[in-house]
Amino acid sequence: MSKLFLTVLNMSITGGFVAIAVMIARLLLKRAPKVFSYALWALVLFRLLCPFSFESEVSLMPADKEYIPQEIVYMQNPAINTGIKMIDIAVNNTIEESLPPVNQGASVNPAGVLTEIFAIIWLAGIAVLLCYGFITYFRLKQRLSTATLVRDNIYETDLIKTAFVMGFIKPKIIIPIDLSENEFDYIIKHEETHIKRFDYIIKPLAFLALIIHWFNPLIWLSYYLMTKDMEMSCDESVMKNTGEDIRVNYSSSLFALSARQSGLLSPLAFGEGNVKGRIKNVLNYRKPSFWIILSAVIIIATVLILFGTDP
Repeated sequence: MSKLFLTVLNMSITGGFVAIAVMIARLLLKRAPKVFSYALWALVLFRLLCPFSFESEVSLMPADKEYIPQEIVYMQNPAINTGIKMIDIAVNNTIEESLPPVNQGASVNPAGVLTEIFAIIWLAGIAVLLCYGFITYFRLKQRLSTATLVRDNIYETDLIKTAFVMGFIKPKIIIPIDLSENEFDYIIKHEETHIKRFDYIIKPLAFLALIIHWFNPLIWLSYYLMTKDMEMSCDESVMKNTGEDIRVNYSSSLFALSARQSGLLSPLAFGEGNVKGRIKNVLNYRKPSFWIILSAVIIIATVLILFGTDP
């Protein structure tokens, strides 16, 4: 179990490095369409779920991605090597002060025992989050069993107060019954964009990565920012396809829905969160210039090459 935990821990450190790079890139992409920021999170997701990558001579990733060696459970003087001297010194000094020295021929290694304890805590955290995800999802699904078909894959019910997408194989759009004509039109367009982009698959994968790496605060922040970029890019897609003149009405629809949110959604369903930021983004939306698009493409390509590959 400790071997698996150490593998995940090393992947999490790699994912953390990439997440920091993406967060910095998001600042440079502030004026670009949010779809570019959203696309960058795929790189973090890839690093968190896949232990291997392509090789490149220009990669900025550490050459040795085994920051915490598997042999640490047997080492007489346990130590890590993240490639960042300040972190290595601080952590290794803490390890040296906290763990008693290992005697030659001792049957029990304190580092091995501690790693095993951390592995058990890690698995317990995964179990808790999995249970939370499944319980809230199936409770919500049961709650919506009486929803009425409006047309195609659109259902309405009086048991919810905001619209969202639910399902993995045949996703459904669930809406409250008292939407105005404008609200209905804009919200359906927004949710259909989620479905067309396969966000109903991407978000559960991101939640799975969050569950596996729950001990890493950078991954929680990444999940929050990814869902924020997901929603804002969806809003921008609706305006791009419908016309910028709908900005005021669209933002009014977002505000109307935000007033009814109940907080009962599963993390695997698409509630309309971060409404204040989304309304501000909608009202400020302008069709991007060629140079902004070109700059965004260059930034994304640079991040992919420097942080998506291994040396």
